[in-house]
Amino acid sequence: MILACTGAVLGQDVQWFTDLPTARLQAKRENKFMLLNFTVSDWDGQCTKLKAEVFDKPQFASFASSNLILVEVDLPRNKLMTQAQKDANRNLAALFRVTGYPTVVVLNPGGLQMGRLGYVEGGPEAFLKELERVGEISKTLAAEAHKPEIFKLPPPPPPIHYGPLALKAISGPKERRIVLINNASLMQGETATVRTEGREVEVRCKEIRENSVLITCNGEPLELKLVRR
Repeated sequence: MILACTGAVLGQDVQWFTDLPTARLQAKRENKFMLLNFTVSDWDGQCTKLKAEVFDKPQFASFASSNLILVEVDLPRNKLMTQAQKDANRNLAALFRVTGYPTVVVLNPGGLQMGRLGYVEGGPEAFLKELERVGEISKTLAAEAHKPEIFKLPPPPPPIHYGPLALKAISGPKERRIVLINNASLMQGETATVRTEGREVEVRCKEIRENSVLITCNGEPLELKLVRR
């Protein structure tokens, strides 16, 4: 088998990386597999169950500390997160062609994708058994492939310089409108960290009107009118 389970250690903590390049360096140094958990932590029930039933359990923590480098790729609806982290996570989801959540992707220390799986009932024992089964099958397929494709991160995009807060667009039906403010898209009631003039501010969307939006910027009320081009 590609991984070997060790005995559970009660109360053992595991580290979840949120930066894939840093995690890859750690995986190479320690010669460990990488587990990428693509999740939508604040609204999907199976993502919540996978965390509570597997990732938060001592048995998984013991296994992971000896065998895995863990990476959380979270795409929440309402949880506060920097826009840079949101962009990085969306890019990773597109790169790995993730279409459902949770999706767990396993990479070997060299970056070769060994397999993927989703929510597994039965707690950490069932999940780890399925994890090893997926890895074993993918290992055989990879050995037979003529030129296995090694995962490589795309080059980082050039930095974008944002000006003052501006309402760029309003889209969607009347009951579910979405606004684009600088680099962030929000629905009514949502909060996001928005880049503006070399810094980040917290913006909460209060009301979307026909040609404007009412927001709070770092707690201060403000109305932004639609920018006409």
